Amino acid sequence: MSLANAEFSLGAEDALLLFRDLEEYVVSLDRILSRLVAGADPAILADYPVDRRVAARPARARGTVGDALEAVIGAEALEDIAEGVFRYSGP
Repeated sequence: MSLANAEFSLGAEDALLLFRDLEEYVVSLDRILSRLVAGADPAILADYPVDRRVAARPARARGTVGDALEAVIGAEALEDIAEGVFRYSGP
């Protein structure tokens, strides 16, 4: 199914939570990466995700957006999309 013209609904409260999280991640990661380039201790990159629960919050966002998309494209199509994305697997 083509998603080019598909529309789905996302409540204002959900959109606000997503925007706040994305704003934090974009700005914070930019600042962390700038500090790393300037010679900061790389531990700051590990500390941030732990301190700010970065793993749990995008998982919540994925569920919110996934539910909205699933209502439009169906569970099977959403699963196919999920299976096709890059996944870090280590060195």
